Amino acid sequence: MPRNTGTSYDCNGGTKLKVDYVGNSAIVRVNGMRSMVLKQAPSTGGPVYENKSGARLQRNGNEVTWNTALRSAPESCRVVYTPL
Repeated sequence: MPRNTGTSYDCNGGTKLKVDYVGNSAIVRVNGMRSMVLKQAPSTGGPVYENKSGARLQRNGNEVTWNTALRSAPESCRVVYTPL
């Protein structure tokens, strides 16, 4: 059985994210279904990861802002701490 790796987030719009930060990319699994790879982009604030489809994840401490090309308004997401 694979280890439970990555960081889980609950977003204020109901989306659940699981993110593995690997090197200069973030592998994002959305609502336990599809995964997408976002590459780190230049930013003046916290780390920002994007892909060509318009998905964007911005880290700010224990919170991230998530939005996709399908959504007009970004969601605020907080880390979910799961017991080991």
